[in-house]
Amino acid sequence: MHRNYFTLYHAAMELNVRLAGGFVFEIHSQQKNELILGFVTASGEHLQVVMVLRVPELCLFTREGMCRRKRQSASLLQCICEREVTGVAMSPYDREIVIGLSGGDELVLRLFSASINAFFVKDGVIADACISANTLIGKPYHERTDCSAPGIVRELELLTQDKKRFSTRIMCAERTDGETTSISLPGFDRGMLRTLAERTGEQCSPDDLFEAFSDMFYELLDPQPQTGRTPEGKPLFSILHNPLMESFDCSSVLDGLNRYSTAMWSWLHTSEGQGELETKLRQQLRKIEKELQDYDPGMLAEKADEYETYGHLLMGALYLDRIEPERITVPDIFNPGAPDIAIRLKPELPVSENAADYFRKAAKTRGKCTAMAQRKVELEARKILLDSLLTELASLVSPKAVKRFIETHRAELQKTGLASVKASTGHADRFRIVKLSPSATLYIGKNAKNNEQLTFAFAKPNDIWLHARGCSGSHCVLRGVSLQQKEEIRKAAEYAARHSAAKHSELVPVMYTLKKHVRRSKHLPPGQVKLDREEVILVSPAKHDT
Repeated sequence: MHRNYFTLYHAAMELNVRLAGGFVFEIHSQQKNELILGFVTASGEHLQVVMVLRVPELCLFTREGMCRRKRQSASLLQCICEREVTGVAMSPYDREIVIGLSGGDELVLRLFSASINAFFVKDGVIADACISANTLIGKPYHERTDCSAPGIVRELELLTQDKKRFSTRIMCAERTDGETTSISLPGFDRGMLRTLAERTGEQCSPDDLFEAFSDMFYELLDPQPQTGRTPEGKPLFSILHNPLMESFDCSSVLDGLNRYSTAMWSWLHTSEGQGELETKLRQQLRKIEKELQDYDPGMLAEKADEYETYGHLLMGALYLDRIEPERITVPDIFNPGAPDIAIRLKPELPVSENAADYFRKAAKTRGKCTAMAQRKVELEARKILLDSLLTELASLVSPKAVKRFIETHRAELQKTGLASVKASTGHADRFRIVKLSPSATLYIGKNAKNNEQLTFAFAKPNDIWLHARGCSGSHCVLRGVSLQQKEEIRKAAEYAARHSAAKHSELVPVMYTLKKHVRRSKHLPPGQVKLDREEVILVSPAKHDT
């Protein structure tokens, strides 16, 4: 439900509370398929609204803290920077969040899955856009042609108040096979229609359908945001009251979207790694199959016999005069009556040394036959191994299973020639890895010795180091963010709390600082450190590793 109208409707109301009275700080694109809209709230806090493009599993989430544009990033909609935000509202007719600006202008966040965009509207005309600006600038912006019609929420409310109107709407939208289309219920996507069908069952009466629809509508107006997972481990988000699998209740819709987006980034990252691994294994398999197909020991054996025959014929023709330096024609002593044979020679060598050269070629070619036979045995063994690995990889249904597969079969994968899974590829393979966002990666130590390697061999001076305060636990290193990005730090702190002795507590204090403020002491055992400075954040331990 992360793209559903009602999810965005409540997200817009929460953004209005946060952003009204503040101002636009900066808009830029720093990562592929991401638009970052930076705001400063009325209380002076920095808040980023992140729109995700071309990734159906993601749509919108927020991050606390400031994210300044990097040198290689593209600045967008510079004309509205430092403009005051007068309010945030959801379009009554579609998935568009409208941010009011001082002077009566608007910043519109269009959140359709196929045409997500952000554009600046002045006097009812699009004045600038983040995407396809040349096409959109100058075109009129209309939320809807027929503005007299009720909006999505009002239309659904009217349907809940009039059973006859609801029945008429449903009957008009039914197909010949009886399936209800999304046109019948504005704001209801396919997933919500499936949920409605599950609540009513196959043989439901019109009254049951009306009651289920009414209950669902009032649930959408009074959301209970929660995150969960499918049996395959894919993250889920919902604002309905039915609990999800592995459900985690969130304090707000924005909090739920943030938690869902973090989990989904990690899931997509692992799934992408699974696809890349499968591609590499199939490439290796195709190479082996081609080499086995080209294997022809009979041809090499024939060539070796030919070289040996030429050597013997040259030794039997030493008495003949050599007329041409590059070839000699000799009688075929092995087949009397057969035509004479022309043999190529090396001009700089006498006939006897040319004969010796042909004997060497025969021996070398027979050696190749033996080596190729051994190579064939090795290739067939690797082919069987690759087939088994691909079969097992195709059966995996969760990122955790993929990680276990790589760890379990690391030696076998190395034998197949995949450099990317060798143990020597770098320090990062030794640690747990959690992808918090496209730019933020959290590395987690596994034991005291591993903590020491993570902090003092892998971490860079400006990485953020985290650890649960007052108890034993894993060292954590957050890379790709700054100390101003509080939302990523909070998420990383939740994982640091999970990988500590206090993981069963409701709230855990976690200290964090730049790695350059972390130092060893000769009086402390491996894994224990001293901090020159630190900050502390209170968090609930994360429920899942990814």
